Amino acid sequence: METITIKSSIDKSKFTEMEACVLALGFFDGVHIGHQRILETAKRIAVQKQCAFGVMTFYPHPKDILFPHLEPMTYLTPLPLKEDRFEKLGVEKLFVVEFSPEFARLSPNDFVEQYIIGLGCIHAVAGFDYHYGYKGLGNMKTLSEYNPGSLEVTTVPKIQYDDEKISSTAIRKLLDEGHVQKIPMYLGDFYEINGEVNQSSLFYNNHQFLKLIVKKRYRMPKPGIYHIQVEIDGNNYDGTCHQISINEQHPSLLIQLKDCSVYPYKKRIKVKWLDYKYGKQNESYGMNEYMKKDELVI
Repeated sequence: METITIKSSIDKSKFTEMEACVLALGFFDGVHIGHQRILETAKRIAVQKQCAFGVMTFYPHPKDILFPHLEPMTYLTPLPLKEDRFEKLGVEKLFVVEFSPEFARLSPNDFVEQYIIGLGCIHAVAGFDYHYGYKGLGNMKTLSEYNPGSLEVTTVPKIQYDDEKISSTAIRKLLDEGHVQKIPMYLGDFYEINGEVNQSSLFYNNHQFLKLIVKKRYRMPKPGIYHIQVEIDGNNYDGTCHQISINEQHPSLLIQLKDCSVYPYKKRIKVKWLDYKYGKQNESYGMNEYMKKDELVI
């Protein structure tokens, strides 16, 4: 997959270099089931038209630019993880557009001309609620009416689960409420974060405690005690997350694993959130205090 980062002030001389492509449009935070339907649709059309399958997304999140006084946005899939998901789904060209105040002021028509037609798009695919241009005045209806004959447009309808639209907002709400076990119905898999182990200690019958530092701006689940699955070097281990600390420079997790004898210090690992177990986490316990407990949560 080729990743092309585009600053707001586009170099228009590059337009002639762009090969024809089908573009899936959206922010795609989470790359959830609804997003996957958009991507699958765009990929199928690209195969039919024998041209490149592309995605255009944005970074940072528009809220960080339009509402800078609010808390910085946290992500279900920070950009590097989103890129990895796109590549696994067969995306051939990824356009990452810098969302800036200048970009936010573009009229809907200028956005289409510069960032869709200008990037070689002959067929655009997006969800029914996709908006673009200044104040989001452009929508799928206006996109389909743009210079008919020069750009084809496919609108992907709403996908629901349990009478609720599958969306990044719905998944964030589930995380905020601790309902991680429901997320696969929206995401297609359990919610996952990556981080680096900066402290670990093996004890008693291959039980292990470790502290994980999360340096990317992930959306964290509601503080509490969770059943998790941890992947280290391609192997999965059953575990419990005892603490989620977010009042530091970087969020951290205090994790207990069982039947794990590997030494994970300084390794990057994946954590999947399977279920909210119970109770309020004990903020006063450090790793050593948990290791001294006679009864372990796991």
